Amino acid sequence: MRTGFFSLLFVIVTSCYSISVFAQSDSTQINKFEEFALFVTGQQFPASVTDTTIDLTFWKNYQEKINVDWPLMDSTRLKPMAAWRDDEVNPKINDTLLLFYPFSGPDFLHAYTLFPNAADYLFLAQEQLGEIPDLSVMKQTDLSDYLDKFYYSIRDIYQRSYFITGRMNTDLYNARVKGVLPLIVFFMAQTGHSVIDVKYEYISSDGSFKPLTSITGRFSATECVTISFSSKDSEQVKTLRYFRCDISDEGFKPTPGFNKYLSNLGDVNTYVKSASYLLHYGTFTTIRNIILAGSKAVLQDDTGIPYKYYDPEKWETYLYGVYVKPISDFTSPYLMQNDLKKVYDEGGENVKELPFSLGYHWRSGEQNQMLFIRK
Repeated sequence: MRTGFFSLLFVIVTSCYSISVFAQSDSTQINKFEEFALFVTGQQFPASVTDTTIDLTFWKNYQEKINVDWPLMDSTRLKPMAAWRDDEVNPKINDTLLLFYPFSGPDFLHAYTLFPNAADYLFLAQEQLGEIPDLSVMKQTDLSDYLDKFYYSIRDIYQRSYFITGRMNTDLYNARVKGVLPLIVFFMAQTGHSVIDVKYEYISSDGSFKPLTSITGRFSATECVTISFSSKDSEQVKTLRYFRCDISDEGFKPTPGFNKYLSNLGDVNTYVKSASYLLHYGTFTTIRNIILAGSKAVLQDDTGIPYKYYDPEKWETYLYGVYVKPISDFTSPYLMQNDLKKVYDEGGENVKELPFSLGYHWRSGEQNQMLFIRK
């Protein structure tokens, strides 16, 4: 998204990646979250690193990779998504509502691209909350290894457009990249945002927020990381809350306060993608009902709530792309929606083309998006 800036930066760093890169006249104005964001996006080497013996070759190599991958994804996926959003989604909904994103992982990138005007964002997933490392105490091998591990952790977003749960459990729980927070901060920076503050909280039994003094990592603790951020061309401060949680029916049983909180969000827009078809199962009835009860609009692919649950008396339906059977990773015959297949095959004015690929069928491009709007 900042291709021109990256190109200029790459020229400067390639010609002289020397000690002078440490000099930053406004370094006192950058908080640790912004310093980290500038580092992992390849924009600026951390000023807090005072070891002047570091060979910055690894830094130049990292910039080269970012400079290739991000602009390519931007031009082939993000820009077509944004144009489609402006033509097909925003004119039909109130796009300033809270965005509710269950099964999100750290995917701020697509949430923001599709819902940039959301007042705030609420993410739910099972990955660790995470932390931002102290760059000032890291040596050359530490910094180089961190960038290697970090780049490896975002590989699936570039290629597939989604995170694979099994890989995330490994990638985001190692000695370097810990949890979703570093990735969310990365995506915020790449989409033109500054992180103002980060704090950790939990939901008490009455559904209210309390400060979290130490992270337990237990699903029953309903712990979250709360990120305050703003666009670099706006003074409006927004909040993203990421909850590490189990939102199966069994997972809700020991967390009545969390259930109460989600059930009282008020009007929201909901986004679901690449969700392992979990909302198709009877073991996820509670979260499915929360979505259907509280959403003014739901944007999802076929891994979201099955088509049969959207009563045409209550919901307007807009379909995009094509519907085919789930990929081979998901073998249950009950996941195939024959009623949805029939609607797609018959076509009509409410079935339109989808000008981008986003989801499990990334190899074939046989993707779909469905927009349901409460009447």
